[in-house]
Amino acid sequence: MIDNQSGYILRPVSPLFIYFSLFCALLLNFLPFGNFGWVPDFLIISIVFWNIHQHRYVSVIWAFGLGLMMDVHNSDLLGLHAFSYSLVAYIAISWHRRIISLNVLSQALHLLPIFLIVSLFPVLVHWMLSGELYWWALTGAIQALIEALLWPITTNILLAPQRRPIDVDLNRPL
Repeated sequence: MIDNQSGYILRPVSPLFIYFSLFCALLLNFLPFGNFGWVPDFLIISIVFWNIHQHRYVSVIWAFGLGLMMDVHNSDLLGLHAFSYSLVAYIAISWHRRIISLNVLSQALHLLPIFLIVSLFPVLVHWMLSGELYWWALTGAIQALIEALLWPITTNILLAPQRRPIDVDLNRPL
């Protein structure tokens, strides 16, 4: 795979690094920040990233399982995060060719609707079930905007182990 921003050929990614980054994102979601609108969902950022770049290792099934873990952690309706995470993983897999050809800032703009789906889906489900809409829960739009702003940082961090060194050794075959 070629990194479009730097033009370098990327090394193959280690599956252990993918699963370690998903585990770290899950742990970041477990931190007791509360339900503030400014706290991004680190797990969905990494799920979307790996579904765009390496969808053979992280699939809709992984997103569903991680969503179930988030449902249990949040003591929310069972399957709420699982459905939204798997829906977003499916959208990211189907859009991966289009998104990967863009630069990082354009990718963030294209991924903003995906992050909006994840942050506003629980609000809409609770509204449909209870009949009451909590307007403070619509701060999920702020959360989606922050997740889109974190996309370039996430891309640089998660692609760092795959980038080839700039000083190429001429004695090395690749």
